[in-house]
Order: sequence, then C-alpha cells, then structure tokens
Amino acid sequence: MENLINCPLFEDMSEDEIAKVIGKQYGIRTYVPGETILDQGDEYKYLLLLLEGEVSNSMTHISGKNMFIETIAAPGVIAPAIFYAETNRVPVEVVAVGTVKVLPISRVEFNYMLQRNPKLLMNFLKMISNRSSFLSTKVRSLCFGTIKSRIAGYLLENSHYHYSNEFEIIHTQQELANMFGVTRPALSKTIKDMIDEGLIYSKQKSFTILNKQELARIFRESN
Repeated sequence: MENLINCPLFEDMSEDEIAKVIGKQYGIRTYVPGETILDQGDEYKYLLLLLEGEVSNSMTHISGKNMFIETIAAPGVIAPAIFYAETNRVPVEVVAVGTVKVLPISRVEFNYMLQRNPKLLMNFLKMISNRSSFLSTKVRSLCFGTIKSRIAGYLLENSHYHYSNEFEIIHTQQELANMFGVTRPALSKTIKDMIDEGLIYSKQKSFTILNKQELARIFRESN
C-alpha cells in the first residue's frame, strides 16, 4: 500500500503518517478484468481505496442506454462524494478494467480516521469538492456540448489517465455512441472529420492525440 502516498486523499502526508492513519487494515479485495465491483444502485457501505489497476464508471438509463462517466486509476478513491450522503446509493456501475485491488474501509473506521488526523479531513473535503466540480463540468458537456467536444473531452480524459497521447479505449463505437447520446454513424463521421483535420489518429480502439491544444480548445469553447 506504499503507493497511497500518491493518492489525493493522503496528499502532503508521509508514509509513516499514512501507516498510522490506516493502521492494520485487512480484507483487500481483488477483481478480475470485466468484473463488477459495484452495481448501480448498491448501497455504499465501505469507502473503497483503489490500490492497483483501473476502474470504469458508467451510468445506465431506464431506457437501456449506457453513459460513460470516467475512468479512475490507482491510487484513488471510488465514489468518495456519496459516502456520507443521506441516500448513499451508488449512481454508477463500477467495473474493473484490468486486475484491480481495493481496500474497503467502514464508515465507523473512517470517521475515526478523520477525527484523529485533521490533514486527512481537509484532503477528504477537498476531494469531494473537486468531485462536485468535475461532475458539474461533466453534466454541462453532456447536455450542451457538440459531438466533437464530447469526443474531445473523452479522449483528453483518457490521455490524462494513461499519461500519454497514445492509448487504447475500452469502449466500442456503439458503446461510445450510447454514452454520448448520438447515433453510431454520427459518431463515426465526427471521428473521421477529426482525423482529417489532423487532431487525432485512430485505428480500431487505438487513439493518438496529434493536436492536444486544439482538442482542449474545442472542449472548452463548446462547454
């Protein structure tokens, strides 16, 4: 669990401080690629620290349409903003992208952790505030952005989590179309236009961002 020093929840905390806060936590859970960690609507009883791997969060509408929300890479925290909600039902489905390891912490234990470490408390408050800001931006982009800006935001987000302008996405074009609320032909045409404009290169699920600055401008100006 030494990589937790890079987790936003433990920002500006030493390894010794983190070890003292967490104590002897047991029960690390391992998930295989494609396994569901949390179903949409599950009660969020434990705060899940993502120790290894990546998870994908998506939301399913009653109509059956699926909307991608984000990918979270370790080290991180899954759904921190709803942990203390009065109705703390998970609004998304959380699925393991690769092999994933998480450490569950009960609310009672986490209460005690926050009470005995003010730095952890401030980090947690900062984290859930940032989540609120992120979700507001996400809703705005999905409701008001163009197809191109939605694709731009999705690709920029993947680039950020992969620490590279070259990466593979986990979704098919039909899944992406469902996420963005558009038809598959419209999505395909927009991706082709972005390739012709020299913004990106794409082959099947592999993408390369060629003009990150312009991609970011498209995302910002359409939202």
